[in-house]
Amino acid sequence: MGGKKLTEWPENLKDIIDWFLRVGGKDKESNGDDNKRKISAAVNALGDYGAASSVLKADSTGGTFGRIAEGLQKFIGYNGSCTDLDGTGIGLDTVGGYASSYSNQAKWDENSNNPATYAHILLCSMPLLYFGISYLFWMCCKGWKLKTIAGDNNGSDLYSFMSLMGYDTNKLNSGVNGQQIAELLGSENDPIRDLKDLHSSVSTMTYPEFLKQMNQNGKDKLGKNQAANAPLYVLYAASHAYLQNKGKSLKIMELPQTKSEIAKALKGYSEAVTILNPSNAQKLSTAYNSLLTQIQSVFHPDPPVPPSSSGAAAAGGVLGTAAVGGAGAALAMNVGGITTTLKSLIPIFR
Repeated sequence: MGGKKLTEWPENLKDIIDWFLRVGGKDKESNGDDNKRKISAAVNALGDYGAASSVLKADSTGGTFGRIAEGLQKFIGYNGSCTDLDGTGIGLDTVGGYASSYSNQAKWDENSNNPATYAHILLCSMPLLYFGISYLFWMCCKGWKLKTIAGDNNGSDLYSFMSLMGYDTNKLNSGVNGQQIAELLGSENDPIRDLKDLHSSVSTMTYPEFLKQMNQNGKDKLGKNQAANAPLYVLYAASHAYLQNKGKSLKIMELPQTKSEIAKALKGYSEAVTILNPSNAQKLSTAYNSLLTQIQSVFHPDPPVPPSSSGAAAAGGVLGTAAVGGAGAALAMNVGGITTTLKSLIPIFR
C-alpha cells in the first residue's frame, strides 16, 4: 500500500491521478471525504490565473476539479459509490491489486500550515496530467488501439508508457487495450468532455494538431460560458498562467500548440516546479522530462545533414545530438545520476 500524505508532492502521473481521486472523494479510502470546495478556495486564494480566473472564482463548489476526479474515477475503475474497484477500469480489482499512492489515513490536513500547500501541488501537477492524459488518449486512438497493458508482443508500447508514468502493471487489468482506455477517458457520457469532443476526429491528427484543437476548444468554451465542458483545459490554463511567472522558458509563452512549443513548455514546467519547491519537487520535475522524451519518441528522427552544409553529421533519432547549420542543440539533464538528453531548441516532429 502507498504511504503518502496529501501534502507530499506527487512524483509521477499515477500519484497525480490518485491525489485527485483522494481529494475529490472518488477512491475507496476517501470515505466520502470530498474536498472540492476546499481546493477551489485554496486555488482562488493563491493568485490570478488570466482567462481562467473568472471561471474558477465563480466555481465555489469545486465543480471543475470534481468533474476531472469523476472522470479519473471511471478510468481507474472505482464503483459508483467509491467503496471499491469494480474491474471496469484499468485497476485490478483483486486482493493485492490496484492501490492508491496515498495511505488509507491520508486526508485533508486542517492543521497544515495553510491550504496553499494543496493549491501548489495542484497547479504544479496539472500540466503533467493534461499532457499525460491527452497523449495517452491520442495514442490509444491511434497506434496503441489494439495494444494491451500486459506487455506481451502486442502491447509493449502501452505497457512501457504505463510503467514510465508510475504504474505497477502487475496491479492493472492486463487485458485492457488502447481502444478500451480511450473509451474510459473520452466516451459519450464522460465528465472530462475535453477528450470526448475530439474522439471522432483524433485518429486523423498528429499529437500537436490534437493538442492545438483541444486548447482551441477549451478557449472557445470559456468564451461561451461553457467551462463545465472543458474542465481539463480550465485547470491547465490556470496552472500555465501560474507557472509562467516561475520558469524562464514560460515567460512569454502562450499555451503550447506547435511542435517546438510542446518541448519548450514541458521543459519550462520542469524548471518552474523545481524553482517553487527545490527540496520536494525534484521527482515531479523528472516526470515532466520523462514525458517529454516519450512524446518526442513518436516523431520522426533527424534527417541526415550533408557534411558540406553543416560540417557535422546529425545523429539519428530524437534523443541524439544534432548539428544543423550550426544551430542544433541538446540539453543534457542529469537527474539522479542518469543523464537524459533532450532536444530543447530543435525537436524534430512528424
